[in-house]
Amino acid sequence: MYNVEDAFSLLKTYKITTHMESVRRWLREGTIKGIPPKSRKEGWLIREDDLLQFIKSRMPDDTPVVLFNTTNDAKETDREAIRAEMWWELVGKNIFEDVLDVKKAHVRDAVAHMGLSKAFETYAWESIREHKRGYATPRIPYLLDAALFDGRRILLDTTYESKDEQIMFAVLEYLRQKKIKPFKT
Repeated sequence: MYNVEDAFSLLKTYKITTHMESVRRWLREGTIKGIPPKSRKEGWLIREDDLLQFIKSRMPDDTPVVLFNTTNDAKETDREAIRAEMWWELVGKNIFEDVLDVKKAHVRDAVAHMGLSKAFETYAWESIREHKRGYATPRIPYLLDAALFDGRRILLDTTYESKDEQIMFAVLEYLRQKKIKPFKT
């Protein structure tokens, strides 16, 4: 059984609603099947099967729906898996928030900030230059919390304030790790 707050948290994770009042309205209207409160102090209760059915009705086809267990680690792992799957679905439809047009000066400044070598700067620029996506300058598309680079979803480095820095430093770290230990393809 879920209460309104737990159901809202789950629906928010699946990006179905951002308002708890929507959950209450759906319960009152019968859109979500629930057990009405017996008194004003008690709240609505929702059976797991009913909540799962509602979520599935609001999600794109073939999107797995997982109701989280109560441990925080498992919740975060489940959320990230769901977020990644939804991200790839949008990317597959070529939907991006925007792109970062990369200039050599961006790479040079970021490499210097990270304290990496001139040789790495050359390696990074050559790697990034391959990602023109049909344009004259290299472009790195991004969506929400990740960028698409080298066919991989690279989480942005949120320690930086601007989106450009978040993308650039995340991609450079990815390239640094790739150079240290090449990824299997």
